[in-house]
Amino acid sequence: MKRYKNLLTLALLSLILSVKAQMPVLKVQQENAEQSVMMKKLDIDVQITGNIATTVMTMTFYNNANKILEGELSFPMPEGVTVSKYALDINGKMRAAVPVEKAKATAVFESIERRRVDPGLLEKVEGNNFRTRIYPLPAKGSRTVIIGYEQELAFVNDKALSYHLPLAYQQAVEDFSLKATVYESVLKPQMQEQPDGSFDFKTNGNVYVAEIHKKDFLPKRGLTINLPKRSDLPEIQLQKASAGYYFLINVFPKSPSKPRIWSNQIGLIWDASLSGMQHDRQKEMQLLDAIVKQKRNLTIQLGLLNNGFRNAGTFRIKNGDWTELKNKLNQVVYDGGTNFSSIDDKSLFADEYLFFTDGLSTFGKNTIALTKPVHCINSSLKADYSTLKYISLKSGGQFVNLNNLSAKDAFKQLSEQQLQFLGIKNGSDLRQTYPAMRVNVNGNFSLAGILNELNTEFILQFGYGNEVVTEQKLRLNATEHALASIDVSRIWAQKKIAEMDIQYEEHKQDISHLSKQFGIVTRNTSLIVLENLDDYLRYDIVPPAELRGAYEAALKVRRNSLLEQKTNLMNAAVAMTKELKTWWDTDFNYKETSKVKEEYPVPERATEDIVSIPRMAETARRETENRQAVRRPAPAAERLQDAKQGQALHEIVVVGYAAQAKRELTGSAVTLNNALAGRVAGAVVRERGNTEARPQPKIVVQKFKSDKEYIKSLTGTPDSAYAAYLKLRPDYISTPMFYFDVANWFYEQKDSVRALTILSNIADLDLENADLYKTLAYKLKQTKNYKEEIFVTEKVLQWRPMDAQSYRDYALALADDGQYQKALDNLYSVLTNDYNAQISDRDHGIEEIIISEINNLIARHGKELNTRQIDKRLIQSLPVDVRVVLNWNKNDTDIDLWLTDPTGEKGYYGNPKTKIGGRISDDFISGYGPEQFMIKKAIKGKYKIEVNYYGDQQINISGPTTVTAEIYTRYATGKQQREVIVLPMSASNKTGNLVGEFYF
Repeated sequence: MKRYKNLLTLALLSLILSVKAQMPVLKVQQENAEQSVMMKKLDIDVQITGNIATTVMTMTFYNNANKILEGELSFPMPEGVTVSKYALDINGKMRAAVPVEKAKATAVFESIERRRVDPGLLEKVEGNNFRTRIYPLPAKGSRTVIIGYEQELAFVNDKALSYHLPLAYQQAVEDFSLKATVYESVLKPQMQEQPDGSFDFKTNGNVYVAEIHKKDFLPKRGLTINLPKRSDLPEIQLQKASAGYYFLINVFPKSPSKPRIWSNQIGLIWDASLSGMQHDRQKEMQLLDAIVKQKRNLTIQLGLLNNGFRNAGTFRIKNGDWTELKNKLNQVVYDGGTNFSSIDDKSLFADEYLFFTDGLSTFGKNTIALTKPVHCINSSLKADYSTLKYISLKSGGQFVNLNNLSAKDAFKQLSEQQLQFLGIKNGSDLRQTYPAMRVNVNGNFSLAGILNELNTEFILQFGYGNEVVTEQKLRLNATEHALASIDVSRIWAQKKIAEMDIQYEEHKQDISHLSKQFGIVTRNTSLIVLENLDDYLRYDIVPPAELRGAYEAALKVRRNSLLEQKTNLMNAAVAMTKELKTWWDTDFNYKETSKVKEEYPVPERATEDIVSIPRMAETARRETENRQAVRRPAPAAERLQDAKQGQALHEIVVVGYAAQAKRELTGSAVTLNNALAGRVAGAVVRERGNTEARPQPKIVVQKFKSDKEYIKSLTGTPDSAYAAYLKLRPDYISTPMFYFDVANWFYEQKDSVRALTILSNIADLDLENADLYKTLAYKLKQTKNYKEEIFVTEKVLQWRPMDAQSYRDYALALADDGQYQKALDNLYSVLTNDYNAQISDRDHGIEEIIISEINNLIARHGKELNTRQIDKRLIQSLPVDVRVVLNWNKNDTDIDLWLTDPTGEKGYYGNPKTKIGGRISDDFISGYGPEQFMIKKAIKGKYKIEVNYYGDQQINISGPTTVTAEIYTRYATGKQQREVIVLPMSASNKTGNLVGEFYF
């Protein structure tokens, strides 16, 4: 019997709503719009030693609802900062997380979550952004989360490092605590900004402490601490290791600046995507103003970047007057996703470029085709710093982070040759020092590494280009430098990872190894908390220290019995291929029972009227072979099958029509009459000379029309409708279906350029949201934007490599684009990958869909394919008259495919095999599907396709579940045709959502 899910209405609750503030945002699942979750307690501890600040936030959330909820806490991090501490309360005690490969951590979390126990997961998403998933938030109960990170502080002026913590909360916190401690500071720290007017440092030797504890507190301001430094006193931190010492050095080299000459031809690349609205445009305009005022006379070519790239004009500036360009920038409409790969110097040629962007290329690859220096300038808190640094370094430009610099300091950085760290002299006792590449100094320089001997002298060299202009001698000695109170090894690991991350693909294995050793979250490593020892054993994850002893003891005895088994789908695929072939070979001779058959008198026959007609059968066999040859050269197995079929036809005895048969046997020309033209043992016998093909079926899809109020505002010309859309957008800025609906309207008006731009906004709404990207991929497939479909599905595959559907979606996108070999390889990998037991059980039956698609590729493009790696047991000719395949964008979702044939019989999960030969694949009651209907020989009439949606359980912003249905006729033949329909689902419609119809 069909299993039903509890239906939940999803909403997003943002406890903290500051776009500009660098602070956590909690999203939860709830039944109504009332805020049912609050931050009950917040304890922040800040410790600063030298140029390193450690921040630990302990947050307790209270769920006032009468049901269990799930939460997602997300927050951006500054440049160079990554989370290194994460803990979750388990059975009343805080349990520390351990590092695991990101894909494995996601799969384990989702597997355990379904067992209704207490996992916790913290992961890094696109750019330098982090999120943690918390389950459960108990009804009328609370959960506590600890998040900690180390931060290397930067100079804000020539004499002081700066620490900043935003506190722009929208709700008062019932129990609020804040403590800041500065260790070993020669000069007193300065409180530039503090939360309530009373927060100030008290001195205890060279240690400075400030703290407050308040009830029902809503901070008025954030916390900003300036730490003055003496340029003549280097700061040195040491930590003993198993071999040698880790060290961290902070120095403050000085050198006169050298001016840099700006080019006369500058290309200005302006990020005009939806995410561009979150940039600090005021700071960016101030920086541009300073550049123009210094240069005074120059030519600037403006390029606007969103999902595409276009030249927006040439501006010849005289005497520093750039009013025209300024007005143009102030009128920019921010709309669409972001595609770096659309940038090229043919559209915008210049001698150097200013690229104002956050580094997040959401709708295309993050590489640009420019050979001249590119200065990347970021003012957004959500940014991909590694991409920005890579583009700048590769092109010979500079990276400027306006989050850490004023416009004045940023201008100084760009307009002067920056003093750079060039290397180490006499450093034979040092190894693994980072940074290892040349970097700008900007007032202070920090170096981390491993020291072999603790009595070592070496020299740091600084200069311009290859010219050394200043040196600083340093001595590391245990008697002069006490061991550090901070974890220097983790600072070293973070600096090494940050440098390797600039070229991530080249170093991802080393990054993974290093991040797991030091417990650092990276783009391929997450932190996970599990509830009990058995889970750590089952998933082969080394637990935190508190469980380590029990884990190692149990490992010897119980590991083999508890370790989760992984398997591929190959054996099931081979069995399914046999089942499909048996079904395909079955002759479903459907006869309508509703009509009364007319009885005819039986004539008497002479003996000679009963003859065998082997030649007629041979003619039919040859016609069948000729039709198959049009598709592809038949492999040996198929030729053998045809031979067997032909032999069977030779043995057929036909009663009557003796004269016609005799003429055929003597070689006379003959036209078989209609009485004999038909199916004989599964082969079609046509009238000789009749070359008319079966009529092409007609597919009619259900056009989706949104009934939302905002669609009614889209009237008149496309220009006026676009203006109306922009006016409406602020009210729906984070609603995915708004962009989907409006894009659909513009597609209907044949304005595909605007439609694609509006649709691509979905990519900018949330970071690493596979549900959103799947919806986007479906619509890109439907609208034949295949290059973009490949990018989007490849992203989902990177984020969710544990899902068979990720490989399938990517493979089908490749096939859409004509990349058939890569498509075949990725489809086949669905069957050869290893899956954990939960995912394998969830996706049971997907092999039926994959087999059909593999054989479709081989049937239609076999001459272009290398099939040697494909298990030959899977290769079968399986052409069908009808194939409908359905998949959807959300996990934990129950959707059913219904297909009603011309006889009125409905094929669905409860009736998977219909009388006319229709076949429904396995029912997916969770996961992403897909489900499939096929019929080998369709009878005449109308076929109706419907989708029944039972519901889903989700916590993100992806909106309602979206399905895509691909409707094929004459599938796996030379006459294949396809229609794609994309529909958002409504759980309220229990009678089925109409997808489309087709007619044979």
